[in-house]
Amino acid sequence: MSSEQKLPVTRIESELRAVLDKARKPGGFSTLTAEQRKFLLGTILASVIPADGKVRTVELDTLQSLLKIKLHVGGKTVEDALSLARTRFTTNEDIKTAAHVLPELLSIEDRCKLVGMLWDIALSDKELHGSEESLIYAIADEAEVPRKKVAEQQARAAAQTG
Repeated sequence: MSSEQKLPVTRIESELRAVLDKARKPGGFSTLTAEQRKFLLGTILASVIPADGKVRTVELDTLQSLLKIKLHVGGKTVEDALSLARTRFTTNEDIKTAAHVLPELLSIEDRCKLVGMLWDIALSDKELHGSEESLIYAIADEAEVPRKKVAEQQARAAAQTG
């Protein structure tokens, strides 16, 4: 395959690109549908799973549980988030873009909870890799979550998984 040829774009990747393109525009987050917003949250949560280069079943199970129970997301959006976690369609730049618009959608309390969910996923395999930690802090910074709150959420998640 030449460098000019590209692999076919999947439906999920195409949807992610469309959502991120909308989100990048000033005030664009307000134009997203409720399902697109849930998809964006699922994408952010899914991004931490492949950050260390390993995708573990316990991490996927934790993601699925958090989406269904904490965020009340179901169906196609859950399956899409799991697929993104398995295949790493997203780049760190995509995730930072998505996280940057979170203050338009979520209160500071809800952004802190989302960061807590990222820690829950990252620590679900009983290991914390530097790449996971760096990504969570980058997401939190973009989402305007204070470092103190990020550390508190990490300690909470560590205590629950310990």
